[in-house]
Amino acid sequence: MEAKTELTRWHELFGGLLEQVISPTGILVQTNVDVSSTPPEIDILLIQNVTTSRTWTTEQLAYLPDGIRESQARYILIEFKYTESISRRGAKALGGYEEFFLRSRSLAEKEVQSFFVSARQPQRRTRELLGYTQLLSPGVYNNTSFLLAHSRLIVLSELPATPHNAFFKLFAHQRKAKQAALVSFETHHQAKVTVEVEWMIRSLMDLWTITGETPMRAITKEDLLKRGQELPRLLLPLITEAEFAEVLGNTPYIQRIREEGLERGLEQGREEGREEGLVQGLHNAIELGLELKFGPTGLALLPEIKQITTVTSLKAIQQALKTALTLAEIRQCYRPQR
Repeated sequence: MEAKTELTRWHELFGGLLEQVISPTGILVQTNVDVSSTPPEIDILLIQNVTTSRTWTTEQLAYLPDGIRESQARYILIEFKYTESISRRGAKALGGYEEFFLRSRSLAEKEVQSFFVSARQPQRRTRELLGYTQLLSPGVYNNTSFLLAHSRLIVLSELPATPHNAFFKLFAHQRKAKQAALVSFETHHQAKVTVEVEWMIRSLMDLWTITGETPMRAITKEDLLKRGQELPRLLLPLITEAEFAEVLGNTPYIQRIREEGLERGLEQGREEGREEGLVQGLHNAIELGLELKFGPTGLALLPEIKQITTVTSLKAIQQALKTALTLAEIRQCYRPQR
């Protein structure tokens, strides 16, 4: 019997990125929060203002989205929905989480506010049945029911592409919404964030646009950081200048990725010798191309290919990866039939 595939815990990736971005401003970000002293931890994200200010500071507001930035509560509980939409069961649970949290920490009701954050756009009928009928601003709905009157719904794809929405909107399910958030990030935040944040965003782009959203195993925050470091070095050798401009565009963010990758390649060439560095770079690029195009079976050719040390032969394999439909076509490049 096959082992069950572990699912990616999207709320942890969401929380991991927010932790990197907004923690320096005096906001505590936690995932899998204990909402009371006895039940186990749950998939709830906590955003807590730990500064002495009773309201969000100007620095904090630069990263907080519509709906949360207007809240006067010091503790923000977030139920993040990425692969599924909001539901009646989820709404009932969210109300319970808020109540447990209030009691376990002896807090006043005004100190805590709960939010549904939905990557997918819920059906209007479902949204209204759950009580989220009052539109406060684009993408932000207030709950008008008695039990969840303090709760709000944020639909990421409906949020405007303003700078303070960028980091939340990156997790929207719709591709256009993601792209709008990326442009906003490049324009307003890229020069200010840490390299770890850039690595995580690069990896999310890779996951969403290259490998898809159904990986064979769960993706963690640590995976994103590692993939972000490796992506420029491995991917760039596979892309021609024309393809680069057409597919990825000339945005400042992508240009910076390419410049960093080229600089690393030049530095490696200076240290190890131009020929040796080029061969290693081609090996790495071919490895990535085989995995992306043919999956795990494509990597079966690696032991043979890594025995090849001539640049001409490796470049022929690299070019063949762009058009080959079978592994036999790839093998033909370096082991032609007689």
